[in-house]
Amino acid sequence: MTANGSGLGDSIVPLVTPLTATEDLDERSLRRLIAFHAAHGTQGILVLGTCGEGAGLLGCVKKRLLECALEAAGELPVLAAISETASRRAAEGVRSLPKGIAGILLMPPTFLFATAEREHVDHVERAVDAWGAPVVLYNLPSRTGGHAIPPAAIRCLLERGAVMGIKESSGNMSYLGEVLALRRDFPAFRVMNGDLAKAGEALLLGAQGLITSYTNVDPAGCLEQIAAARRNDRAEVERLQAKFRAVRSHFAPSTSAAAWTKAVLAALGLCDPRCCAPTEVPAPVLPEALAAYRQSSA
Repeated sequence: MTANGSGLGDSIVPLVTPLTATEDLDERSLRRLIAFHAAHGTQGILVLGTCGEGAGLLGCVKKRLLECALEAAGELPVLAAISETASRRAAEGVRSLPKGIAGILLMPPTFLFATAEREHVDHVERAVDAWGAPVVLYNLPSRTGGHAIPPAAIRCLLERGAVMGIKESSGNMSYLGEVLALRRDFPAFRVMNGDLAKAGEALLLGAQGLITSYTNVDPAGCLEQIAAARRNDRAEVERLQAKFRAVRSHFAPSTSAAAWTKAVLAALGLCDPRCCAPTEVPAPVLPEALAAYRQSSA
């Protein structure tokens, strides 16, 4: 549990999954990555998310990833993302999680898409029944048929005590505003931004923290941006956002989050850049803006 009482820290890394040539878990690199984040202030580890290629990993790799993350994280909370094609599979995934997982991020179905408010509510309640506690929602319409979680469904779930927060990754500031408005009636509800391109704007609008791909490569920078937004230092927020954009610009827009972050982490000597096939892996690159991490990760 974190100081804010929600279990969600201000900056959580959706950790990449380091892989061997056979797409098994590179346990040594995983421990190195978690130590890197612990040293730079990251307040939680999320595994099996989009950056973690959770949907592409074999079941045995997922199982070992969860075990190793819990072993290596120490006092850092470890959360698990649940992204499944239908509600029953999602609930089964929740029940299979090992003891020690601090929370789950639940995405709407990624094949049998939820389109109506009642479908979203039912999907979440099945997972909550399996978990036995409130969950964190994961809104990423690009993976769920273009369907965002309706704010009315979120309100319903909050009234039922089924959710504690949301990772909002749509990049839609109008939608984010609607979600943030729910905090007037549910002040403990944590709204975390997951969209790299809109990180600064989301924080200034009122998001409480970040769970972005970029946290993998610049954990200190993410904490700095959160702090700047809280003191309403717009110039510093934008300076950091420009840094984030500059780092991302080293890679083609079509490069996946897992691939470009692993390319940077490989340049830092923290893990191999391999991704789940058929993802094409770019050559390792260390942008000048992140050069200071080279010494700390050596």
